[in-house]
Amino acid sequence: MDVRSLKEDPGLAGSIRELLNLTLGKDFVDRRFFRKITAEDPNFDPRFALACVEGGRVTAAALGVMRTKEPRQVVEQQKSVAWIKALAAVPEAREILKELVGILEGEFVREGKRQVRFSDYASWYLAPGVDLEYDWLLSLLIQSGFRKVGEAVNYEVDMSLFYYPERVKALASELHRRGVNIRRASLGERELIGKWVEEKFSPFWRVELEMALAAEDGGVLAAESDGKIVGFSVYGALRPDFFGPIGVDPDARGGGIGTVLLFDTLTLMRGEGVRVATIPWTTHLTFYAQVPGVYRVRSFAVLAKNLP
Repeated sequence: MDVRSLKEDPGLAGSIRELLNLTLGKDFVDRRFFRKITAEDPNFDPRFALACVEGGRVTAAALGVMRTKEPRQVVEQQKSVAWIKALAAVPEAREILKELVGILEGEFVREGKRQVRFSDYASWYLAPGVDLEYDWLLSLLIQSGFRKVGEAVNYEVDMSLFYYPERVKALASELHRRGVNIRRASLGERELIGKWVEEKFSPFWRVELEMALAAEDGGVLAAESDGKIVGFSVYGALRPDFFGPIGVDPDARGGGIGTVLLFDTLTLMRGEGVRVATIPWTTHLTFYAQVPGVYRVRSFAVLAKNLP
């Protein structure tokens, strides 16, 4: 078995991306997205991106990561954890994939890690866990000693069916009457809004907000009341078709701010020409079920394994 890392052979990156696309039938990884979850992840280490090469082609691949740089606020907190972002293999190489997982686990142990997870790694991720329809991959990980520790879903929205409902228009008018202003944020407000998002929610969401502000086809909406930020929403952080994160100050919830942010943001995405919008990594099922055009819900299991 010829196993190489991207540190040893950087030229394998394209073949790994191709393998992800051809073996994970519900995932689509273009070049830009692949760069986001590998080279543009500040924590990425090519030593932990492994490929098995047989007969001149990549037949199995594993992408591992440790949080060493960003967000700096949680590096120490997560110092004992490592993640596997993605696994892929042609059917005849699935047993080899188990060996790649074992190699990664050995590397993580040498780095002092006590747990490895698949794959709730924010903010540079392919998916929040194992898609339950990838039953072969779920079985492989369970046989390797992983156990389920959480779950999440992705909503997928057919934007040709999306529209802005009258009830939401009425809600937006009511918010305006109450003095709540929803507007597009600028790159110059990165620090102001980013600090608020980090304090109210998490440093991971701040990272994604900053990515969206800098993206050509991304953006951020801010909701304000009495001159203070009370909510935000993001699109295009990791990829142009990704919606979120979204959040409303706990003291301002229940008045419809989140719903209007949701529909205003999806409208901006429709204006960008997004054909299928993805609302990734959520457990808020009822809130997103109100969106016209939802045509698929992907269910994921988050797995973890304690290391010796």
